[in-house]
Amino acid sequence: MNNFRPYLKTDVADPMILSKPGKLPGVEAWRGVAALLVVTVHVTSILAQRNLYNHPVLDGLFIFGHSGVDFFFVLSGFIIAYIHSSDAGKPSLIGKFWRKRLWRIFPLYWLVTLSFQTLLVFSPTQDRAEQDLWHIAASWLLFPELAPPILGVGWSLRHELLFYALFSCLILNRRAGIVLFSLWGAACLWNAVFMVNTGRFYFTGVAGGIVFRTFNLEFFLGMAVASLVRRPAWQPRLLLLGGTLLFLGTGIFERYGPPLLAEWPPQHARYALGAALMLYGTACLDLSRRWTVPGWAVALGGASYSIYLVHVPVALVVAELIRRGRAVMPIPIELAFVTIVGTATLAGLIVHRLVERPVMRYAARINNRPVPVTP
Repeated sequence: MNNFRPYLKTDVADPMILSKPGKLPGVEAWRGVAALLVVTVHVTSILAQRNLYNHPVLDGLFIFGHSGVDFFFVLSGFIIAYIHSSDAGKPSLIGKFWRKRLWRIFPLYWLVTLSFQTLLVFSPTQDRAEQDLWHIAASWLLFPELAPPILGVGWSLRHELLFYALFSCLILNRRAGIVLFSLWGAACLWNAVFMVNTGRFYFTGVAGGIVFRTFNLEFFLGMAVASLVRRPAWQPRLLLLGGTLLFLGTGIFERYGPPLLAEWPPQHARYALGAALMLYGTACLDLSRRWTVPGWAVALGGASYSIYLVHVPVALVVAELIRRGRAVMPIPIELAFVTIVGTATLAGLIVHRLVERPVMRYAARINNRPVPVTP
């Protein structure tokens, strides 16, 4: 399983949660779709390893699944701005904001990290980075460093925490927060433009890998959608259709078009713009109650964070079982793909039901507990 280590740093998830589950059911459902996209690209990469099938399933159809990264960041910017925009300039709310965010991220992340770290005791990585004490601490606390955390998907959570830190400045002081957001966005945009013109990013190290990484621009798109969705949209179904076509068209172009540089900004911009249009149309339809979203889709979206965290460890274990089973009975790669994706998704749903939901109910009780008045 240590051969799969390079693929643990190529996905993302969004630890957001709606303040009132079901209020925006379509938005919630898209979270599930984005999580499944991430699952498919990882499973595709795992099965393509030399000691398994040595070629991508379905001719690499799901390689574009990394676009779940872009969708999740746009979603996160939207939800945080949609829920907390009225908190700007109200410093008394900063404690509640951070309690919600930290409870949402860390308990489940720590549990899955511990489980995966235990698995790596029996199947260590080649560099054995998971045994380095500093790396363990940085992984558990999501400190900014270039190396991915032990649970590789946690790299995206570092970006989330950075976004929350900037947004908390907006809560503390509206004007100062706007200035900081403007400077941050300008630096991220400059980094992206520099990449397009030169083929390399302007910022290096942690500054380029986290603080001013072009992925951060997608938070701004989500925040823009949150500001627009409060007024009636023109033809929300058309916006949804157009965004879907742009998103999928970008995926088709990536798969069958000319090869692009890693993290090519225009490619991610098209994914993010498509996601923003889809989100805008969906949120407007949700708020107008002009459609009905299937309950299973909403449930899948509710479990997206659990699916995101557990899918790689589960996929690695199931892939190893399939590798050993192929010595006894040939297993088509398509069947292996469906088996792993289904098992990882089911595991995420179970973890969501048995762990994540009880933790969030407990956190809600703590956050809603009245603050004692000091005499």
